[in-house]
Amino acid sequence: MAGSDAEWVTIANNLLFKCHIHLRIHELQDCDANVFIALYQSILGEKVPDLIVIPRSQEDDAHNVQAVIDSLALDYLQVSLSHITALYSVSRRKYSERR
Repeated sequence: MAGSDAEWVTIANNLLFKCHIHLRIHELQDCDANVFIALYQSILGEKVPDLIVIPRSQEDDAHNVQAVIDSLALDYLQVSLSHITALYSVSRRKYSERR
């Protein structure tokens, strides 16, 4: 059963807090590449492979989110996560709202 956006925001903020990550989100659109990278690095204790450290574009952020997904799939879960590539569309909305 899917929760409301407010419930998912609460879950995300609880996870960020428990991982000692000083980021908070106010709506789901706030879950950008930085959130996924910070969670990956905090939970796994490793840097994201192939990370673009200073992203300069939406494409760089998309690359970084995909690097998280690919590493989880190949290095940790050993299952395909190809169905999650659309996840980045949440972050993409944030960019379009800024322009």
